[in-house]
Amino acid sequence: MAKKKSSARRRRINLSKLNPRRLLLYGAIVGAAVAILLGGVHHFAPQGTRDKIEGVTLDIIDLVRESRSTPPELVFWLDLVADHIPLSRGNVVQPGTALESTEESKLALGGKPATAKALTMLRNTGYLAAYDEDYKNPAWVAYRLFPPRHPPSPRPEGFEMDKRTRSRIESAAYSHSDYDRGHMAPNRAISLCYGREAQRETFLMSNVVPQKHGLNGAFWSAMERRVMDRYTRRYGDVWVICGPVYEGTKAKHSLKTGVAVPDAFFLIIAEKSEGGIRAEAFLVPHRDIKTTADPSQFLVSIRDIERRTGLDFFPALPGDVQNALETKPARRAW
Repeated sequence: MAKKKSSARRRRINLSKLNPRRLLLYGAIVGAAVAILLGGVHHFAPQGTRDKIEGVTLDIIDLVRESRSTPPELVFWLDLVADHIPLSRGNVVQPGTALESTEESKLALGGKPATAKALTMLRNTGYLAAYDEDYKNPAWVAYRLFPPRHPPSPRPEGFEMDKRTRSRIESAAYSHSDYDRGHMAPNRAISLCYGREAQRETFLMSNVVPQKHGLNGAFWSAMERRVMDRYTRRYGDVWVICGPVYEGTKAKHSLKTGVAVPDAFFLIIAEKSEGGIRAEAFLVPHRDIKTTADPSQFLVSIRDIERRTGLDFFPALPGDVQNALETKPARRAW
């Protein structure tokens, strides 16, 4: 009996003594063989089977690239691989007309969101904001990001009242409220793209909304970093529109100062691709959400966000182009 146990012990593999280069080589050979096999099956399979193959492939890629321990350079290469998978790439819509090149359109692709409600338009260096005096919050904020042009700046101290608004909400309005002053135009990304003074403008109270810290400091912050660090590296220019969502005709909750507390938040991201435009839209509930949560679970159609907010996105695009871009949700987060 003792002899058998000794033999079993000898058969165990000592991982510490394996050659890492050999492991990588074997892994690459196996991976290439699997890729060739799946590629062949994918090419000749019906659409339903293709979707399943692509879905499983993306699940495996996501398992690695969304891990916080994965090196950024490996994340970048996995992002590139994912971008070439049709299920992830999604629908690229040809605009059918030349996009305007006004100062506003540089920050809001396809035109600033339209609405029947009277909003106070606020033009800043790195972003546009449409302020809702009734809710004492921005109704939407639009900005364009691109690979960094400025060095990182330290976070400014304190928030400032925006005297351009009638509400003139002060930073103290949020004190002891159990809500963060949640940036819509992100201070870090705006500073990297537009510089220190533009970053200061993100600390105007017209750019913030009440957000639970478990969302603002976790998933929402992770999405901001995802766009700035990963999307701009792959796509160059990226356009973002975000803002609050209220269920019903008026806010269910508000701070003592009358600042409305949103029930959810929308985030629409667009980029120009292959001569066209594609977009992904997220509806994020106002609750604690972990940094590592899968963004794909919050994907919705842009039309769904329009119904909930009363906003009309990409109004400068022809109607048929808007329909193609806005009717169906993206199937996977980029």
